[in-house]
Amino acid sequence: MFWVYLAMAIVLGLTLFSLALYWLIRWLGKREPYDAFLRLRTRQKLTFFRLLLQDRERQIPLYVKLIPVVLVIYLSIPFDIIPDFVPVLGYLDDVALALLALVLIIKLTPRPVVLDLLRQAGGAELLTRRG
Repeated sequence: MFWVYLAMAIVLGLTLFSLALYWLIRWLGKREPYDAFLRLRTRQKLTFFRLLLQDRERQIPLYVKLIPVVLVIYLSIPFDIIPDFVPVLGYLDDVALALLALVLIIKLTPRPVVLDLLRQAGGAELLTRRG
């Protein structure tokens, strides 16, 4: 009987976690420059991170450049915080860490630099209009 309560607690916890992630994405989508980043296409997002890692003017601290590298390493290792035996729910930890990495990168990078990177990545029209 204990396993029933444990299963119910796990389902409830994952549901609350999913709702929290949904709320975070909605909240970030209403704030700049997160809004502009979220509206970029996938290729433009990759360009943003490539430009962030290159940083020819040395405006971005090294610890900010390490965040996407650490995220890629974590996503490539075979074990997860939440096991992937549940196909949809197993990826929640990956989504949460990717969102956390995005928030940290944008928070720790000077705002003019972030806006410039977004413009260079192809999001200039996204910064001027709300869609």
